[in-house]
Amino acid sequence: MNKMNEFKKNNPFIFAASFFYAGFFPYGPGTAGSVAAFLLYIFLLRFLNPFYYIAVCIIIFITGVYVSSKASKISGLEDPPFVVIDEVLGYLAVMSGLLWMHFDFFHILIYSLLGLLLFRIFDISKPLFIGTIDKKIKGGLGIMLDDVAAALFSVIILRIAIVIIAGI
Repeated sequence: MNKMNEFKKNNPFIFAASFFYAGFFPYGPGTAGSVAAFLLYIFLLRFLNPFYYIAVCIIIFITGVYVSSKASKISGLEDPPFVVIDEVLGYLAVMSGLLWMHFDFFHILIYSLLGLLLFRIFDISKPLFIGTIDKKIKGGLGIMLDDVAAALFSVIILRIAIVIIAGI
């Protein structure tokens, strides 16, 4: 990883793919990236309407495919552990399922943390077709798409949980 320390100091692709170096957290870089996404979500929720939020997600997806592909080539790794822009998109995608629901701050916090937990479970375990996407689709697109699939599972379970918990 010393070689990567050299890259991270001066390479904009590594900077972006690691989501401002969150991916270089020594323990659980994917979780660190997801926690960074949680903080970004709270900020975006405060300042953007749902349509702009979705636009930000689309921009992160397109950028993520490109920079994660570049970071993969630079590092020589198929899916470098420091690339966490996919986790950022995945978590934001989970939370996009709640954009048109109105909750007080306490419930937003609870559901956001539950969304984070669900996303990490599906992203790490890669059940059903998530693992297939991870194995079959290579490059930046594959790096990003398995997290989008994990987000899909997560948002479905999260919405069901909210219906059960809140009766919505």
